[in-house]
Parts: sequence; C-alpha cells; structure tokens
Amino acid sequence: MKRRLQILSALGLLACSAAFAANVSAQNAPVPGVYDNFKVGGGSGDLEGMRVVIIPAHDTFYAMVQIAQGGAEDPKPTFVDATVKGMTIEFTLDDAKYTGTVSVAGLRIKDPDGKTHVLKRRPCATLFR
Repeated sequence: MKRRLQILSALGLLACSAAFAANVSAQNAPVPGVYDNFKVGGGSGDLEGMRVVIIPAHDTFYAMVQIAQGGAEDPKPTFVDATVKGMTIEFTLDDAKYTGTVSVAGLRIKDPDGKTHVLKRRPCATLFR
C-alpha cells in the first residue's frame, strides 16, 4: 500500500511538472512566424482562410497578410505595420483592426466583426511553396 502511494505521488508530481513546463514554453513562444488556416473549399475548390506572417525588423514588427475569400490562386499579400506587446499583436488592414494572441500552437486572431479565427503556426519554409 505504501509503495502504491509513492508511485501515485511520483506520477502526480511528474504530471504537474509536465503541465508547468508546457505552460512556461507556451509563454516563451516566439511571436515572429507564419500562421494560416488556408483550406480548399469542398465543393468549389476555391481557397478560403487567412495567412499572417509576422516579421521583426529592428525595434518594430510588420505583418504580411493574405485573406482568401474564394478563388483559385493565393490572394495578394498586403504589408502593414504591426504592434507587438508580449504575446499580443495588433495591425490594421484597409481600415479594419485585427488583434491576436500568439502561442506555441498558433495565432488566435479577432477580426473587425468580432469573429475569432485560429491560425496554426507553420514552418517558415511553407511560405515559399
């Protein structure tokens, strides 16, 4: 019985340590990167979704934004100034303000209509495919 309690205690400690480590690494995720949720529409075959590339430049940041609302090709990229504070990013595209929070998994971004989109973090090489 005592041995079982020791094993359960050790497993609990291990689980708490893993959860703490995951939380710490999520807080230290790099903000610059490639984020998107592009997908091909089932019936139409049109491209839908959004891509945001956050680019650092000295003491400031820029965002390259592509929004696909149907069509066969990648949408034209637009470069805008971005404000980064901690893990939060803000930028304005065509008078529409976007705000988001970066994590290890991706970027959770709110559009001007208040709708939240989840963009997955992608390897930087995916930008050049």
